Amino acid sequence: MKMSLPWHIPLESLPSLKEKEAPIEATLLKHYCNLNIHENPCEELQTGLMCEIGMNNREPAVIQRLIASGMTVARLSLRDLEPESCSHLIQSIRQAVYNYSAELEYVYPLALIVDVRGPDITTGDLKGGPKTMVELIQNETIRLTADPSWRECGTTECVYIGYDHLTDLQHGDILFIDSLSSGKIKLIILAVGDDSIECKIAIGGTIGAKMTVRLSKVPRECDSTNKKDHESADSISPDSLQQPFEYTEDQIAWAIAFDIDAVLVPNSQTAQDIRHVRSILSEKGKHILVFACIDSVLGLDNIDQLVTEADGIFIDRCILSTDLPVEKIFIAQKVIVSKCNNAGKPCICKAVINEQIPTLCVTDIANLVLDGADVLSLELHYDSPLTKFAPSYDVVRMAEQCIAAAAVICRQAERILWQPKIYGNLELMQSPLEEPTKAICVSAVELATRSRSVVIICLTNSGRTAKMLSHAKPACSIVAVTRTCHTARQLRFWRGVRAMHYFEAAKSSWILEVESRIHAALDYCKAKRILRAGDAYVVVTSLRRGVGYCDSVRLLYASARDTILVE
Repeated sequence: MKMSLPWHIPLESLPSLKEKEAPIEATLLKHYCNLNIHENPCEELQTGLMCEIGMNNREPAVIQRLIASGMTVARLSLRDLEPESCSHLIQSIRQAVYNYSAELEYVYPLALIVDVRGPDITTGDLKGGPKTMVELIQNETIRLTADPSWRECGTTECVYIGYDHLTDLQHGDILFIDSLSSGKIKLIILAVGDDSIECKIAIGGTIGAKMTVRLSKVPRECDSTNKKDHESADSISPDSLQQPFEYTEDQIAWAIAFDIDAVLVPNSQTAQDIRHVRSILSEKGKHILVFACIDSVLGLDNIDQLVTEADGIFIDRCILSTDLPVEKIFIAQKVIVSKCNNAGKPCICKAVINEQIPTLCVTDIANLVLDGADVLSLELHYDSPLTKFAPSYDVVRMAEQCIAAAAVICRQAERILWQPKIYGNLELMQSPLEEPTKAICVSAVELATRSRSVVIICLTNSGRTAKMLSHAKPACSIVAVTRTCHTARQLRFWRGVRAMHYFEAAKSSWILEVESRIHAALDYCKAKRILRAGDAYVVVTSLRRGVGYCDSVRLLYASARDTILVE
């Protein structure tokens, strides 16, 4: 059987080859001076959008509406839910993805990431009952104790803290306590005793029972708040998954059982924190990505080792601002994003977008895209005060509009990205190519840039080829065709990569298999209007089955005809 392929068209009929190439400005200043404000945004969104799925938006129909608006990553927090509720959430997400995929007539890969964290450090109960509140006045002093006799009788003079290493803190250390009023309560340690510490109230507020306590600039051991004996996911029994998620081991075991794509490690301070989670994942969960959450100065100081050890980085600027002066947050953001881009690791940045979409939010989201963030974690509010005044106010519809608006902002920002005069990632292009996949990917990006290709199609199993192509920062989209479902979902974390889950029956020969996957990718690109007749595109494949890496790069041209099988 022979195959008549869609790129068999005369080269002289290609309009793109006759068009004059727009010059690339030598400097960023000139690039911004010559921008056309009236140009349309990019048709395809390159940046991922992450939303939290909880009890407020757990219905499959609601999740499907969020997916249709642009959500590519769903985030779950296990510590606030019972195992049965988490299972129902996963079922709702899978059902929403199935329904949406049926409408699109292809599999929509939605990545799932969960937070894994041990027990929080909390205060004890207050004297007078669980509904009692205590006002902490600024510039006064308060004693924090680990003595269990104070567990249920806290006052304005003394409050119990459930932290075994309380007296290991030092003079000048800072603690933050969640406040029932706006902001956080800030305490500075004045003296350390045998079982308590004396603190000055730098910023006051109101506390109740079981308030979360956060230590600032204080190193911690991996298991300082996790009293459960260390065990790997292989040794955790299925019965333990029915218990409340109090410990990290239980949460990770649940994530493995439900085929989660990535785990997020809050308050990551050193590479040991990441290695600790990987040891729990063990052999069963080795395919799960581990993201380090940078929300402390200690994590920021050790960013180089965290970028090396983790699969990606998550920046929580709201919590980081309690450790770092607010005026330095944007510097930390640029440092972390740049280090991730340099290492080829995905970077997730938290962004807040409200119902009115003010100019401040638009600028913040656009700057995150221009800095190089791979995924934006959108904080959507479903408890809007407008519901009190307008009963017909649809919070889900407003969440959809916020996601859609964020997607438009990202597309506008992606349109004005400055492509350097030297294509792609300059340092990667000049570095020694010690492995074949890296050399092939760099060559593919160079070929795509010189030919002005609109897409790079790659066939991958583990996703490694697509990740390296993304690292090289091509100007065009990357379509990764894979038979592995979790690889298709995990590639959602890499900017510019559009994963396609290919599940057709295997062909009799490897050549037919490769051409069949390319044909499926072409159909996908045409449906998404990424590829039109006469456009150049680059294909990265392997000429032999089971080689372990891609060894072939081809430059092809698309026609308006579909692939026609000829006997």
